[in-house]
Amino acid sequence: METNKTHVKTLMYAGALFLVILSILAITATAFVMKGNKSYDENTISVTGTAEVNAAPDVATFSFTVKETSKTIKEAQDTISRKVETILDGLEEAGVDEKDIKTQSYTMYPKYEWVKVKAEQDVALDGTIFYPGDTNKRVQTGFDVSQNVTLKLRDFDKVGEILELFAEAEVENLNGPNFQVDEPDALQDEARALAIDEAKEKAKQLAKDLGVKLGKVVSFNEGSRGYYPEPYYAKTLTAGLAYDAVEESAPELPVGENTISSNVTIIYKIK
Repeated sequence: METNKTHVKTLMYAGALFLVILSILAITATAFVMKGNKSYDENTISVTGTAEVNAAPDVATFSFTVKETSKTIKEAQDTISRKVETILDGLEEAGVDEKDIKTQSYTMYPKYEWVKVKAEQDVALDGTIFYPGDTNKRVQTGFDVSQNVTLKLRDFDKVGEILELFAEAEVENLNGPNFQVDEPDALQDEARALAIDEAKEKAKQLAKDLGVKLGKVVSFNEGSRGYYPEPYYAKTLTAGLAYDAVEESAPELPVGENTISSNVTIIYKIK
């Protein structure tokens, strides 16, 4: 009996100790949460600033595809290589730097077609002669090979010449010219600095109006960053367009300006 009582007392002490430990942990966690959320209980001022920087584009970008279908992969690859080599020679003559020309993708796929086949008779288990109803068959007829290329043109006076080159080479999926700023990061930094300056001025004025003093910055956030090229006019060339047709339909291409924007939010502590 004494042994049982001892066990009971031990379990009671253990349970009480467990409850004490849980209470300590709960108090510690609550203190931690309150400390972590301390900034939300303090008075703050939140201001925003926006700015835009306009810049003239310094590159015109193009992308195009050269495609070929042949009975063998080697035939298709050889034809693609000759076409691309001709284009690269023309780009070099136009002064396009090799580092501004890049192959985006090179794909090879077998080409299949559905063809009619002669229906052959068959014999059922009971000896009945019949002809299968499906007389179409999917057969491989060759290979499709394509190479997609992108390039940057830094001399806008050469745009017409490049378009003529693409027309003569009968490229497909031509996209461009797209007039852009080649390295917008410096302009983005400038727009952000201007937006921060605007937010600071707002904060100073707001603190003055409220009769308070600004403390340290407790939060900074830069919202959506914008890069907006101005619209321009261009015409899409059709594969196989004759040289004279290109000459007559050469479009006027105003390059306009690109707009880069920044939107910031700054939260100050009030002293």
